[in-house]
Amino acid sequence: MNTQFLTLYVLFWPMVATGILITLCLAVYRDTQEAKANGEDLV
Repeated sequence: MNTQFLTLYVLFWPMVATGILITLCLAVYRDTQEAKANGEDLV
C-alpha cells in the first residue's frame, strides 16, 4: 500500500504541472491572437 501510494504521488504531480503549463501556454496564445486582431501590443 505504501509503495503504491508513493508511486501514484510521484506520477500525479508531473501530470498536474503539465496541465498547468498547457493552460498557461494556451492563455498566452489566445491573448497574443486577440492582441493581433485588435492591433494592440501584447505587453
